[in-house]
This record gives sequence, structure tokens and C-alpha cells, in this order.
Amino acid sequence: MPSADVRWPMPLTRLNPWYPGQMGVAGTDTETGLRMNCTGTIFYVDPNYPGVSDARDGTNPTDPLLTVATALTKCQPYRGDVIAVMANAFWIHADQTLGYATPIREEVVVTVPGVSIVGVFPSGSPGVPWYTTTAAGAGTCITIVAMDVLVEGFAFCGGNLGGTGIRVDWSGGGVNYGDNATIRNCFFNEDIDNGIVLDFSYYTRILNNWFDGCDMNGIYHDSVTDPGPAYCEVAHNWFRECGTAIDASFDHSNIHHNMIADSGLAAGAGIDTAAGSLNLVHQNVLPCPLGAGAGQYGTFCDAPASDMWVQNYCTDGPTTGNP
Repeated sequence: MPSADVRWPMPLTRLNPWYPGQMGVAGTDTETGLRMNCTGTIFYVDPNYPGVSDARDGTNPTDPLLTVATALTKCQPYRGDVIAVMANAFWIHADQTLGYATPIREEVVVTVPGVSIVGVFPSGSPGVPWYTTTAAGAGTCITIVAMDVLVEGFAFCGGNLGGTGIRVDWSGGGVNYGDNATIRNCFFNEDIDNGIVLDFSYYTRILNNWFDGCDMNGIYHDSVTDPGPAYCEVAHNWFRECGTAIDASFDHSNIHHNMIADSGLAAGAGIDTAAGSLNLVHQNVLPCPLGAGAGQYGTFCDAPASDMWVQNYCTDGPTTGNP
């Protein structure tokens, strides 16, 4: 499972002091809790913890916050703050009679740059289950409109059958600045329409995620007015039976070492960068044979002439050029 590879920043733990703060001794009256550095803080979120409340400060794992939304209000720009979201058992194959069966059911907008949102879970888990809440599945679990945000360790599920897992949005003008995001070690299941949506986002890194049957797209650019993503890296992801694995007008991006499983082999359902330019697409494993007919490399994938597709692997050998 991708979540087994989570490597979230581990802070130093400030233990409860045996004595109160000493007058004139710097640091001895610092509030207890978990710190990454002199200012960074970890805020714990656990809706299953007994007596959990958003009225707490969230820095103590035995006094966690109820919601990620509240934790975000406590984060400061570029302080190294981490929101640690604790595991829950709300998974289709889990024994929910054991308790801890309340998932994350939120749709949050990340406006604080430099924040990490991390799911903490057993190593064999697909990640901490996170569900949309908007009726008819039209919601988005996490919308990133700030720079330098990390998200990892979650299993995004369509609580109302549909919606989007993560959206990264840059529009400038003092509104949205979703650049430089890192999304890694996450799972997107078949109840999600679009796993990750990128809107004019630069320098986004999408690494080691599983897109398991996303109804519409694994990775997608959905805007008809804003340009597509650019200078991104999409690597080491697995796409299984998605409507389309990668359908985004990437520019100047590096798309490599992804694996796609698809039994339908519909036109354009593989990697489609046709509306972009100057991408390096290499060493991806594709489920189609070489050729240009229906269900073959030249139809399953699509690319502009300016792309450089090198050593991608079809079922009967490596490719030698763009589809």
C-alpha cells in the first residue's frame, strides 16, 4: 500500500517539565507539545478520541482536535507546521465493531503556505480514510490554494459517490497560489470521480499514489479558461481501471515510471498530454500493444509533437516515439 512509504517530518518531543518555568531562563516557560523546530508545531486531529473537541490547542496527542479545518486555523505560514491526522477503521474491509470507525468527513481549503497534512496509520493500510461531504458527490476533500503544501497518507473516498480527492489551484491576483504542492503516498478509490485536479499549478509533484478505479480521471486538468499545469513531476503512481489515467495539458513536465492497468483500452484513456507541450514522458508501463489502431499505443495515449516520449513499455515491447 502506498501509505507504507509515508515519511512525515518527525519533530523533537518536548517533555512535560518536572518544574515550572524559571525566570530569566529562555525556553523554560514554552508551552508543552510537539515541535518541529523553534516555531513549527504538530497539531493532532482524531475524531475518534474520547472527549475530542475543537476547543483544545491540539498540540497534545491525548487532547486532539476534532477537525482538520480547525487545525488549519492554528497553522502559521512557513513555520513547518504539521497536521497529523490519526488512523480510523472506516474502511470497507475493516472490522468497524472494534471502534475508531469515524472517518474524516470534511472539505477543507488550505490557504496557509508551508503546511503538511499527514495521515498516520498502520503500515499496511491504504491510508487514513477521508470522505467528501457535498451531496451528489460534487465536493472536494482538499483544495490547495497556498504554496508549498504537502499531503500524504490518506485514502480519499467518495462519501456521496463522486467528487474530487485533491484540487491544486493557482490563479494569482491575490486569490489562489497553489504551486509547489507535493501529493504522495495516497489512495484514491472507485467512488472518487477525479483523484487529483490541477488548475494552472506549477512545480507540483505527484508521487507513489494509487488511483484505483477513479470513475473519470486519475489526474486531470479541468479548466477551459486557465492554462494547464507545468514543470510538474508525476512518477511511480499506479492507475487501475480509471476512466482516464492522466488527462492533463502538462507543459515542460516529467512523467515517468507510472504503471497503468486498463482492460478497456479506450482511446485516450492512458496518458493524454495532447493539449500540452514539451513534456518528457518515459519508462511508463502501458497495458496496450504497439501500433496505432484501436486499443493500441497510438490510440490509447496521445501527445503533441513537441513532447519527448522515450522507452515507454507496451505489452509487446518498448516504444520508439510519441503516440
